[in-house]
Amino acid sequence: MHLMLALDESRYGETIVKWIKAFPHPTGARLTLVHVVEPLDIPEALLPGDRHALERNRQAEVRRLLERAAAHLQDSYAKLDVRVQEGLPIYEVLRLVHEERPDIIVAGTRGLQGGKGFVLGSLSQRLLHYAPCSVLLIPAHAKPRGSMRVCLATDGSAGAQEAARVLTVLPGLQQITVMTVVRPVEARDMALYAASRQQPARAIKAELSKARQAAGQRAIENTIGVLQASGAKLKTLIATGHAAEVIGGMAQREKADLLVLGSRGLTGKTAITMGSVSLAAAQQTPCPILIVKPGA
Repeated sequence: MHLMLALDESRYGETIVKWIKAFPHPTGARLTLVHVVEPLDIPEALLPGDRHALERNRQAEVRRLLERAAAHLQDSYAKLDVRVQEGLPIYEVLRLVHEERPDIIVAGTRGLQGGKGFVLGSLSQRLLHYAPCSVLLIPAHAKPRGSMRVCLATDGSAGAQEAARVLTVLPGLQQITVMTVVRPVEARDMALYAASRQQPARAIKAELSKARQAAGQRAIENTIGVLQASGAKLKTLIATGHAAEVIGGMAQREKADLLVLGSRGLTGKTAITMGSVSLAAAQQTPCPILIVKPGA
């Protein structure tokens, strides 16, 4: 497994490094530390000597940042690489992702006070839309744990099954809660069925609800079948609502250390137009979130 960590100079960097050190990666995993140095906006009035001093100070700060991170992580990963790029972070990170082809790109986010989720910056949000690999987002207040409680959201799709398979290669997971969200029967659903069936509205609603509950149960059972190989304690949970609105809150109530869900493979403008359950969940849950892309 190859992880790539995009590290910046914010005060949250140390938290992100500690969390990724504790991430239950398989033996032999490789980690690439990436830092992008953005162009300095230097006032024209500054003398050349002052400009050089600013550049030297920034270069020294970058070296200290990467040296601290590397020293903290080098004993945890089989191979540790450091890459320093110049330019705009989102473009340089995505370029490296396409070049290096990591399994997971890791980025931090800015935490909200009160533990009610986190704010997605431009880098993390664009990685969700454009990165071809899986994306792990870590909020600033995340606390590392040696044995993690994981929530896996499933809808029975191929993407959800792929997310489950990823969990089977992560060692030492304490518990995996497999959860699914059953969409409630709404007025437009009733209208579609009422036009073709001579049944009372109550009977149609009961029939639709029963069918959706059964589909949710099948999704849970299929995912549990994949997760048997993980060795973790397994728990199941079914809720009613809209996935984009419910998943983050479910993970919070379960006190999850990590929320995992599959992506349907939408990227770029298609993902932005269609909307994204993973994006909504990332904005609502206070814990780190791993979005597993196709081919993980």
